Amino acid sequence: MSLVRYDDGTLLDAARVSAACHAQGTLLLLDVSQACGAVPMSVKDLGADFMVCAGYKWLLSCYGTGFFWVKSEHLDTLRRGPFYWTGQNTDHFSELNFVDPKPSRNAKRWDAAEWATHYNFNLSAMAESVDFVWRVGPEVVAGHNRNLIESMFSRLPEDRCVPASPLDPKRRGPAGCFTALKPEKTVELYQKLRREKIIVALREGKIRVSPHLLNSSQDIDHLINVVCDWRG
Repeated sequence: MSLVRYDDGTLLDAARVSAACHAQGTLLLLDVSQACGAVPMSVKDLGADFMVCAGYKWLLSCYGTGFFWVKSEHLDTLRRGPFYWTGQNTDHFSELNFVDPKPSRNAKRWDAAEWATHYNFNLSAMAESVDFVWRVGPEVVAGHNRNLIESMFSRLPEDRCVPASPLDPKRRGPAGCFTALKPEKTVELYQKLRREKIIVALREGKIRVSPHLLNSSQDIDHLINVVCDWRG
């Protein structure tokens, strides 16, 4: 289940869903790709048992990067698969257990063999991008984006467009979506925005706007001007 929906920006009440899952004896895997880095979050508050995240979105990393988080109490319940020798959490061959090898209880259990070390280049980039996100603070990104998206929603011409994300920022992630009054017009408007060098995404019939710190109110001005000039 996604913490933030990719198609309309809705922010899930993860704690409530988690409580409902656990009441039924069900574990919750949460995809935080559309939120991590731009929404303040705590694994304790979310209540998830597992979390996955793509690195190339709000973590500003490369394709092929990301993370998988497991609640420590579930480590011993996971089905054990093949693991590399460093996954025993030792750098010394003399300490390896060849009789009954057990993977480390930390992230080293997923260490890759030498043939996959070329991926370390991407992970080095991710280390720097995550450090930047950490220093800036997801709350700063969230506040910045909230102001830009609220400005956009308040200025969309009502005779041509309607918001397609929750207007309450507490129920919305870091992005915002809108549509034209007719589906075919939404596609037409999306193409118009792209021609005007406004980088947006078309997701499930909605135009998604995902700003970041490099964007300013002038960028929203430009988007609104293009929408107002569009003869839909």
